[in-house]
Amino acid sequence: MSFLNPLFLIALLAAAIPLLIYWLNVRKPKKVRFSTLAFFDSLKQTALKRLKFKRILLLLIRMSAILMLVFAAAKPFMPGGFGLAGTNEPKAIAILVDNSPSMDQVDRNGPYFDQAKEAAEQILELANSDDRILLNVTNGESLNLPFLQPGNAPGRISALNVENKGNFLPDRLKSMIDRLISAEEPNKWLYVITDGQETQLRQMFEEEYSDQENIQVSFITLGEALPVNVGIENVDLETAEDDEIRLRVTLRNYGDETAQNRFINFILSDELTSQQAFELEGGESREFQFSVPTGDMESIEAQFVIEGDELTFDDSYFAAIQLPQVRKIAVIRNESEQSGFQSYLLPMMEVMAEEQSRFDVDFFTPDQVSPDDLFGSDAIILDGIRSIPDYLSQAVLDVVQDGGGALLIPAADGEISNYNRLLRGSNSGLYSNVNGSYGSFEVIDRMAEPTDGHPVLDKIFDVADGEEIQLNVPEIFYMYQIEQASGSGTFPLLETRSGRPLVQESRIGNGRMIYSAVGSDPGWSNFPVKPFFAPFFYRAVEYLSSGEGAELNIHNLGSPFELTLDQFVEVAEIEKESESVLADITQRFEGTRIYYEGKEWSPGFGKITTENEERLFSVNQNAMESELNSLEYAELNEKLSTLFDNVRTVDVNTISDELITELQSASLGREIWFWFIIAAIILLMSESVISRFYNVESIS
Repeated sequence: MSFLNPLFLIALLAAAIPLLIYWLNVRKPKKVRFSTLAFFDSLKQTALKRLKFKRILLLLIRMSAILMLVFAAAKPFMPGGFGLAGTNEPKAIAILVDNSPSMDQVDRNGPYFDQAKEAAEQILELANSDDRILLNVTNGESLNLPFLQPGNAPGRISALNVENKGNFLPDRLKSMIDRLISAEEPNKWLYVITDGQETQLRQMFEEEYSDQENIQVSFITLGEALPVNVGIENVDLETAEDDEIRLRVTLRNYGDETAQNRFINFILSDELTSQQAFELEGGESREFQFSVPTGDMESIEAQFVIEGDELTFDDSYFAAIQLPQVRKIAVIRNESEQSGFQSYLLPMMEVMAEEQSRFDVDFFTPDQVSPDDLFGSDAIILDGIRSIPDYLSQAVLDVVQDGGGALLIPAADGEISNYNRLLRGSNSGLYSNVNGSYGSFEVIDRMAEPTDGHPVLDKIFDVADGEEIQLNVPEIFYMYQIEQASGSGTFPLLETRSGRPLVQESRIGNGRMIYSAVGSDPGWSNFPVKPFFAPFFYRAVEYLSSGEGAELNIHNLGSPFELTLDQFVEVAEIEKESESVLADITQRFEGTRIYYEGKEWSPGFGKITTENEERLFSVNQNAMESELNSLEYAELNEKLSTLFDNVRTVDVNTISDELITELQSASLGREIWFWFIIAAIILLMSESVISRFYNVESIS
């Protein structure tokens, strides 16, 4: 056992005070003669001996209590490896350095990051030659270093830099704890050097760190600068009624002081197109809007830059705008209407044809269309055709196999066997029977309330997770009965209340086919006159042709890059910062999921290239990096104590000797002063009990 404050051991002399008082109270008794001494001889042999024992016992207890309190004040600690391991056993020391952008701040002690590296070097100076050192940082790529000898670690520390990349503090902390647990050394110490940025530590407090009771954790905090920072909090894309695209950017003053003489620049394709001056009070946010000219481009690189800010790491925001591609759609319809009923799908398709910036719609009749007319189509609509020629069926299947889509709406007098030749060729199920009477308006069933979870329906209904969709459902008078295929790629989009498929989807090759049990005119049902009809089939055609509106492709650092394409792809190459990598690909119900960790990325633009298309995306730091407020010392201590079993917080701005003393305490052993406090309390309680209940005169 050793002591951090050995000077307090001088107070051990205070243990002699009870002994001195005892000696002063011991006086030689005067002799008094009585006629008989028999009674006092008996007392001398019994009570006086017990009284003397009680006094000596209380004296020892009081002296021991004083000794315990003195030892506690001297801050005793158990050296590393005490007992079985011995005092000279090596230690495994892990050091996690915060290199987030907030460490670029400067206070009266200099740059934050320089202070952090100096603290790390002080820890290394306390290490023995046979100790092993593990280093890592919170932001960007992991250092992926093995345990180092103390002499090799300073060079690694001096090479560290602040990184404007993703923050992975919880993951790095877990990884270091796991590696310490598996280390052979009996003494394990973990140091986290940070400015205590609240938004970053908030992620850490949401995690659980198990099996770390044998690790001494120390958080070394630094930084006294008052946060002064203006950042870009958010960027949203809006499309006006005239299809004009606008970007709405939200600026926020994250500090307490007023930000004056600031400018927000809007840059398109590396050219400055707009600049606005602004002033923000402390904590204030403000929105700005900028119009985006589209032209005939497929994607646009937009950038916002703040001028005049002290901290620049969050003064740029990159926005990749994906413009809607013109989708080619072929509509094949009958020349004449049946029983006076008109298709309600055709007027909707005519409206889509007016959106020339998004859809190129051609209308045909069966005797007008040829396979060459369908070549290159993104979607084919078959509306009320009585009989589909075989050459046309094959052309439809070819388009779908290559990644396109097809929508089949039957005719009331259509040939079921003819429809089934198309469906059999795609293993999509079959029409098996007819129920009800066309144009009778006698209800045979009703559509069931739709459920979310499909791209078509999710775009129509804006409901919270778990909330049911409320809809005035259509009534059905006449319908085809659909037998579902056994394949896993076939499923109903809509069903009747009796459980029959009303609108069915099937995956065919790289594309999709949707076919309906009812037609598109009111002779089948009142579905065409319901408000749900037009948006459902509009989204269905958009879904089949992979048509999308303008959207932002933005990825925030600190989380894996994920993107779902609504088509089948085999290879996806990601190009970022002049480097190319192959992404992980997973085929899902909604399309192809592209995944890449991107821990080495910094803000900027990137590009995804597949065999079918190129797609632009942008990368930005998480908005949490802009909030520079740090946790107060007391609050940090309280939160850490709930997270770790053995943890202390050390202020790097304390005087050097005190800092080294604290580090020695954590490096060399565990403090045990509280054991002596507990022992002193027990002794004082024992003294009280003996004084009150040990009655000498009552003992026979």
